[in-house]
Amino acid sequence: ANIDDDTSLANEERDLEDIIELASATERRLALYLFCEDKSGEQIAKFLRQSFKLEHAKNLNLVQRILFAELTRIDPVKSLELVWETERIQWEALLDVVAIHWSSIAPDDALRAFSSLSEPWKGKALTTVFQHQVNLTDAELAEIAESLDITDYFARWVFDGAVAAVIDEPRTAFNLVLKADTSDLHKRTALTEITRRWIERESADNIGSMLRLVGEVSTEKQYLIYPVVADIAAANPKLAWKQLLSLSEEIQQRFGNTVFRAFATQDPIASIRTITTKEYMGSQVSEVKFLLMDWVRALSGRILEHIELVPEDFRSWVVYNSVDYLAESLTPNEVLNLLAQFRLQGISTLEATSSFVTHWSRTDPAAAVQWVIQNMEQGIRNGRWMLGISLEQLALLDSTKAMEIALKQPEESALEEHVVLALLRQGKLDEGLSLLPQVRNSTTHYMHSSIASILIEAGRLEEALALGEGLVESVRPNFYRNLAWPWLRFDIESLLEKLPQLKNIEIRSMIATGVVQQQESYPFLTEEELESVRAFVLDETNHRE
Repeated sequence: ANIDDDTSLANEERDLEDIIELASATERRLALYLFCEDKSGEQIAKFLRQSFKLEHAKNLNLVQRILFAELTRIDPVKSLELVWETERIQWEALLDVVAIHWSSIAPDDALRAFSSLSEPWKGKALTTVFQHQVNLTDAELAEIAESLDITDYFARWVFDGAVAAVIDEPRTAFNLVLKADTSDLHKRTALTEITRRWIERESADNIGSMLRLVGEVSTEKQYLIYPVVADIAAANPKLAWKQLLSLSEEIQQRFGNTVFRAFATQDPIASIRTITTKEYMGSQVSEVKFLLMDWVRALSGRILEHIELVPEDFRSWVVYNSVDYLAESLTPNEVLNLLAQFRLQGISTLEATSSFVTHWSRTDPAAAVQWVIQNMEQGIRNGRWMLGISLEQLALLDSTKAMEIALKQPEESALEEHVVLALLRQGKLDEGLSLLPQVRNSTTHYMHSSIASILIEAGRLEEALALGEGLVESVRPNFYRNLAWPWLRFDIESLLEKLPQLKNIEIRSMIATGVVQQQESYPFLTEEELESVRAFVLDETNHRE
């Protein structure tokens, strides 16, 4: 039939729809080959575009894949272009079809075309070509990869092949991966594949020997091996924990948290009973605190009903961690009620309450401050610590209100310092400095030293230097000596330039003394620069204390 004839083309379209409806895969494939016989790339491309407009049918995607394969054989560039005209959900599968068939006829051209794609399609297509092409040697592939600047993709493919060759030999495979010159992400993927294959082949009764082997091969970059341990433990958490305790103390300490986390997730009641026995507490009491953190997460909001399982010496610790874990998911009233119930059981909640107020003040500082003022006795240091934290957050929203509340507290609490420093640390320098005159008992150098550090980092040196003028004589030396640290750290060139220009020789000496002291721990200056600074330090005969 004349393909350019409109009537014939209509018949071809109906034939394609008929082929899609064929139930037999063999008949469908043979019919498609006959359908594409003697067709040009342009004609097959037209059929493909027409198929994109057809209503979705059971076999439509299968037919399209065969058409893409046929088009790739004739015109791979056009075939690649058409991939992006399909629904996005099909891109990966169709790109794979194009890459497989292109690699069989012209792998070098395929690599060149795919190297210009964006991710993730670039990596997927290049890897498919490396895997399926048979015409090029590894040396030739490496040369092409270098010319196209895709050597990292080639190296990953070579690495994956090496892992696949030894994947059934776990010790060899793990050593290969851990020592390979590839990214940590790639290593994690390979380690996961090795582990899952190992678990499928190995009996769960041998978890202990699996953990021992992992411990032997993972002397470096241990963070890469923890997911391996987690996968092994997940196969049978209770048995994994039991067998771990029969291994060396070193392996127990390295993998204990990971294995116990799996055990606690599976059976939180049985798991805590194993770590609170007299024998375990006698030999591993230092580890119990850390294991209890995993137990808290496994129980989630059910800590209160199981708190009696926790030894008394650890109950405050468990309450602290449970409140810290639940603070994001419960309302403030729910957390406060929970804390109250723990107190009724005779458990100290001072640290847990103070920690919770830290969370609360980030979302509703005004409410947190109001509650703290009325419940100071429930926090550490008579509530002053949690009031200071909540006032810092309130200051960022309403500094006037925060300062007003701070000034109503006892002078020795120095809560107004929290307000000023909170503003300065968040870059609200002018607003914070404007409140500085209201600070009571500001004769010590501690707050002023913190402010000076922030000002120097912000490039406001003159204001930092001027802060010392308001201090009493007895604390000024410490203030100026402390000034040396931020000045050296943030603007060393300015220090070397401006120190000789300071007119007050005593202030200059104090700062120089601080520089010399800092140099002993942190060698900021060259020997020549240090000598020039030492020249400003007054000796005992002319230095006035």
